[in-house]
Amino acid sequence: MELYERLEQILAELRPAFRREATYDWFIILMWGVLLCHQAPAVTSYLNALGLGERCYEQALHWFHSSAFGIDEVCERWGDWLASHHCAHRLRGQLVYVGDGIKVGKEGRKMPGVKGMHQESEDVSKPEWLRGHYFSALALLLSREKAMFAAPVLLKLHDGLGAVAEDEGTLVEKMAQLCVMLMPKGSYAVLDAYYASTKVLGPFRKAGLHLISRVRSSTVVYSGFCPLPGKRLPGRPRKWGERVKLQDLFAPIDACESAEVWLYGQLQTVYFQCFKLHWDDPKTRLLFVLTQLANGKRIILLSSDLSLTGAEVIQAYGWRFKIELTFRTLLQLLGGFSYRFWLKAMTPSKRWPQPLELPTQEPEPFKIQVLAKVEAFERFVNLSAIALGILQVLSLEMSQAVWRHFPVWFRTLPSHGYPTEQVVRISLQHLQLAVLANSRQGLLLHQLLAQKNPRSRAPSKPPHLVENLKP
Repeated sequence: MELYERLEQILAELRPAFRREATYDWFIILMWGVLLCHQAPAVTSYLNALGLGERCYEQALHWFHSSAFGIDEVCERWGDWLASHHCAHRLRGQLVYVGDGIKVGKEGRKMPGVKGMHQESEDVSKPEWLRGHYFSALALLLSREKAMFAAPVLLKLHDGLGAVAEDEGTLVEKMAQLCVMLMPKGSYAVLDAYYASTKVLGPFRKAGLHLISRVRSSTVVYSGFCPLPGKRLPGRPRKWGERVKLQDLFAPIDACESAEVWLYGQLQTVYFQCFKLHWDDPKTRLLFVLTQLANGKRIILLSSDLSLTGAEVIQAYGWRFKIELTFRTLLQLLGGFSYRFWLKAMTPSKRWPQPLELPTQEPEPFKIQVLAKVEAFERFVNLSAIALGILQVLSLEMSQAVWRHFPVWFRTLPSHGYPTEQVVRISLQHLQLAVLANSRQGLLLHQLLAQKNPRSRAPSKPPHLVENLKP
């Protein structure tokens, strides 16, 4: 019962993001449906998990298209609550965010935003070419002792809309806008080499944010330029110093500084050199950390905060992998990308579609319908993302209660002792009968189920078990 009560306390923090009580009530019902679902992820499965029938389906489906709230506002409030949590991980007293993009395969020919994409990955299970949606994601690091999670804050569909979308720009620029919108001043964003760009560093400096990233081995930087005293020569004033290739600055391991840092769950010895040079701005220097691992691998890291040490930059970049684990859990455990929403007014796309453009003959309502359908996609995804973040918070806050109600046995458990998101979800599902079978007047979920299904109390048996079937 204490797990259910704590979960509803967290959801109550998001109440101001909804303008209508009914919309918030359906948010609670769908959130519980995601957490207690035993079937393939879908709106019908969420209702079946709570014992709600066909009469509630249209109302639940309408929630994804309702104009009574915006998912950006809900996620922004969710991010503020996470940032104030005592488990929020900090570097030099500042919050640490991780960001990346994910490509999701979609075969729907009447789905706005579906386009042909190419992906580079060493994972043989991922196709080189696919058609689908591209989401940009930002997550906040949560930690306690040796356990660390990347709690999703917001996922946005950032590609495939073309002239339909109001915000134009590259994927890098849109990620920078996402970080500036959600991250408080002074925070660190750990991003991949794809986002190491002037289009990110510029907005970050204006917003007071810091970037930690990796750069290409072929990166060229510049030393500082000091003009000679005396009369200035004719022509354009020089701004940059000498041109330097970072790859040429690597020294033998024996001549490098060394440190032991935690990388990917293991304590490893790394060797590094630190240089403060100019890259994108002749007036601002960046910290470049030339890193060499014990196996001989070389990487070049970047930090816009010059006060960090080389070991701190290396360890911080290792945290970026946490968002990859978040994507895997969101995809495989909760099925957060299993939405199936179609736009009837849309012309079927080609087998290898390009970004959706708005034809000149199409009326303005068509654009409104497209943006509303994209909002429905994002609501489905972020509903599961918030559920995943809640599972992570419960793991760090109430680990003993989770283990106490865990009904099954796993041969492999986390070495840090805190339950995984799957363990927390199984514990919540195991408590469903004990909590909902009796009248729990203080539990909002029980009250909502009684309103939606007044003829029967909460299910006395799991809703996925069907008995007394008649031929």
